[in-house]
Amino acid sequence: MSKDFTKLHQFLRQESVLTLSTHDNEGDWSAPVLYVADTVQDPFTLYFLSSTNSRHVKALAEGDRAAASIYSDYTGQWQSICGAQMQVRISVLNKAETEKAQQVYFDRFPEIKALINDPKTKQEQLIGAAFSKSFFYRADPSFVRFINNSDSFAGRTEWHFA
Repeated sequence: MSKDFTKLHQFLRQESVLTLSTHDNEGDWSAPVLYVADTVQDPFTLYFLSSTNSRHVKALAEGDRAAASIYSDYTGQWQSICGAQMQVRISVLNKAETEKAQQVYFDRFPEIKALINDPKTKQEQLIGAAFSKSFFYRADPSFVRFINNSDSFAGRTEWHFA
């Protein structure tokens, strides 16, 4: 198990959509959310904004585990296949953590901040109002499989965390 997270951290910082997979009484469910990676944390933390009324959040009790994945766009070359499959623990942020998450999240996604603070259309007002009622969550990995075909065909590195 390599402790070198350099390529994984670079990948996490350049991508923006995290797919969370959960399970509830209605069955399995996957939901894409915008995320920002805090790679200063060891090994890393992913922050995302979501509504407490969303199906994926409702399916999770505090600290529950979920499956998650992030993949880059396929460019038509097998060497471009790159992604992370993860098991993560999801938790809502407290006030101090939220302030930090807001800073890095809105730096990465200023268009979301604009929807909340300065909507231009009726539709943007509705979207901004929904975002303003949402909460920040963190996804902390317990397992990561990083696939990077630019290293080798089916090249993968795995990490297990406590």
